[in-house]
Amino acid sequence: MVRLVALAGLAALSSLYNAAFADAGELLRVQGHLMRWAPESAGGKTVITYSILRGPYQVESGKNILSPSNCARMHAFAAIVAKSPGITEEEAKNELQAAFRTWESVADIAFAEVNDPSLANIVIGAADDPGGRAFANLSYRSEKGLTPVTMALGKPDASASPVLNDKRGDGSIVPIDQAYVCLNPKSRWKTGFDGNLDVYDLRHTFTHEVGHAIGLDHPDSTGAVMAFRYDERVRDLQPSDIAGVQRLYGAHAAAE
Repeated sequence: MVRLVALAGLAALSSLYNAAFADAGELLRVQGHLMRWAPESAGGKTVITYSILRGPYQVESGKNILSPSNCARMHAFAAIVAKSPGITEEEAKNELQAAFRTWESVADIAFAEVNDPSLANIVIGAADDPGGRAFANLSYRSEKGLTPVTMALGKPDASASPVLNDKRGDGSIVPIDQAYVCLNPKSRWKTGFDGNLDVYDLRHTFTHEVGHAIGLDHPDSTGAVMAFRYDERVRDLQPSDIAGVQRLYGAHAAAE
């Protein structure tokens, strides 16, 4: 069975986010186990594929199975900036690429684009029916096998223990099965910080949501890219952001 962790995105004002299985701290957990993308081989760089949607996409759901909220139905990435005068689809893609490079610059991971969203690790697009500005959802496999992605509600199902990955030798990792990042196409977006907290910067938002998609939670403290509150005083990854991603994937050679 595939279980899903639903994560609300950044907020300018204080509010709660729905993240089943997420412990307080900087790393996402399932029943106490860390979540991460599994490397192809022990000790190797973790390559994470992604797909930028060019059309509609719906997360498969079976009878009596709830789809993930917010990112359950998405459409073309270009729609994200439909209500953002002066920002083109290409510029939005450039901001997404910059977000990927931000994480690559500090951790032993690499992002690679694929055309088919069904084969991608991370699917990125515009939300059909968003309840906020930006979201990330994560799925993982349980010992009961493969089922349509469902929304994780409340406490973990004790009868559906996650399948753990032992490639690192500690047997404590829950491999992420697939992730979704979706932004609200009804919101206005910008490139760069100008002090207006009513309009969010695309690069900052993508960096935050991709952080969730690779296994990072909201930290307890503020003043970090992964903090729950949108803050234009935070332009770069902070020590807690870097420590979290390096704990999951190791440090980039240039950062050692």
